[in-house]
Amino acid sequence: MKDFGLFAERDIPRAERIMHEMERYADRRERFLNAIDLDELDRAAAFAILRDDDDLAETLAFGHLYLAHLYNLEAQRADIAANLAMAA
Repeated sequence: MKDFGLFAERDIPRAERIMHEMERYADRRERFLNAIDLDELDRAAAFAILRDDDDLAETLAFGHLYLAHLYNLEAQRADIAANLAMAA
């Protein structure tokens, strides 16, 4: 499974770019897998494909949650900065 490094840094533009790349990769992968006959593959190869699909789906799902988390952190930072300015 490709390591996308999505959770390596708390950088919103970077995470958005990686999520876009992952979604594009997932679409291309799905089209490719729909074009081949999985029944013709040996059991180990089919298992590896299904395992990688599960890993990719999980990373995409958590990626959306991670982006929401980063957006919330940024909003909280802005609120704190505004409140500190008012308190000063």
